[in-house]
Amino acid sequence: RNGPAGVMTDGSTNLHDVFNHVVQIDIERLLTERPPVQEYIGTIPAAEIGLGSSLSENLAIRKRVGRPGAPFGGLGKFDPKVTLPPAVSGEAPLEINAEVVCETKIGQFKSCSEGGSSIYFWVLQPIFNRSDLVVGAEILVRAKNGTDSAPFEDLLFLMDPQATPDICQVYASWKAEEIVGWTLKALKEYPVLRSLHFISANVRPLDLSTGSLVFQEVERRLNSLTPEDRDLVCRVVCIEVTEDQAHPKQIAESMQAWRKLGFGQRQAPVGCPTCGGFIYDDTIGDLAHKALGKETTNLHTTTELSPLLDEFWLLKVDIDWAGHVIFLSHPACKPNQKAEVLQHAQEEDQVFVARGPALVDSGMKHSEACAEFATWTRQMIAKGKHICIELTVRQDDENNAFAIERLKGLGLDIFGADSRYFSFQGGRLGPKALEPRQLAQGARVLEVKNDYT
Repeated sequence: RNGPAGVMTDGSTNLHDVFNHVVQIDIERLLTERPPVQEYIGTIPAAEIGLGSSLSENLAIRKRVGRPGAPFGGLGKFDPKVTLPPAVSGEAPLEINAEVVCETKIGQFKSCSEGGSSIYFWVLQPIFNRSDLVVGAEILVRAKNGTDSAPFEDLLFLMDPQATPDICQVYASWKAEEIVGWTLKALKEYPVLRSLHFISANVRPLDLSTGSLVFQEVERRLNSLTPEDRDLVCRVVCIEVTEDQAHPKQIAESMQAWRKLGFGQRQAPVGCPTCGGFIYDDTIGDLAHKALGKETTNLHTTTELSPLLDEFWLLKVDIDWAGHVIFLSHPACKPNQKAEVLQHAQEEDQVFVARGPALVDSGMKHSEACAEFATWTRQMIAKGKHICIELTVRQDDENNAFAIERLKGLGLDIFGADSRYFSFQGGRLGPKALEPRQLAQGARVLEVKNDYT
């Protein structure tokens, strides 16, 4: 049963009870919020460059240009091979080719990096404790196409280390604006957000280097702030190291350089005296990693984490590890598939994974998958680490409940005795992420009572 401010009346504690407060938001209202739609970028229809709001039209463009994939991924740099009639009589037709797509999208990212208007925008995805109270948030990117999907192909295009120098500079400025300028503006305009224990910003391993354009641009922007503003940014922002690049040999030294910039001023959780404000993104167990075939897409296995473990206070569990393998409720799994996935786990002890309309046997036993997760998690808890599961996990979800009970049998009680170490990204909001003003509206800080009365 829940006590005041999410404290359990059985005497156990929730994540970050050592920080003495949580933030309550209006989940029901926020579920009704809809992302904005921008139909034109200047004279160019957003739909013609992969940023439209119509699923069917986006899929038709992909089919036309031979680029199958997620309908709202953005398509990155491509050639639409489209010529539009002139908007005004006597003007030349508008030819939209790969060069126009590139210039338009990079121009929008550049505008974003300067705090200007753009079809791309940053949002915050809340991170909840077990009682649906907010303890932190992650900065994500969206396009104004009316969906809660990331324009990931456009981001890959922007972040390409082999891109031209001008694009690399736009990327560095854009990332630095996210970490410093945009976050500072949100914290000053909406003071309730300062009560979040952290706001995480994704940084790729190679960008941690002091020789990277990203580091240098972040340093430059921090140096331009007043001491008070710099302290505010560095106290709230946690650097979340992403899984998509191999760790450079000097990564520990690079992380120390970020600490010297001021990141890591946040109060360390009990048992994490050297956490330094860093978060390890998308962790996945070695057995699950092999079963899911993620060798090239996720380099953050538990084995890779081991030598750097002391650098991090919060470890995020990859959505594929949590959703496909442990809790059997990956968002890619349709409702009719979920029942079948559960049946396979209950009757055959097998993990089946949704691959489009089909279910595929991963070759992994669910009991073994849970054992791997429980063993690793218990080891991390023993070292005082906190765990964020990047999945909506609910006790009243039949698939989740089966996994929760199996984990209990293995000595891991994520909603009970061990709940203080766990948080859940998305919660009841699922993939929905919010603009700062939306998240702040009606939010209030609740003090956590430590007497558990």
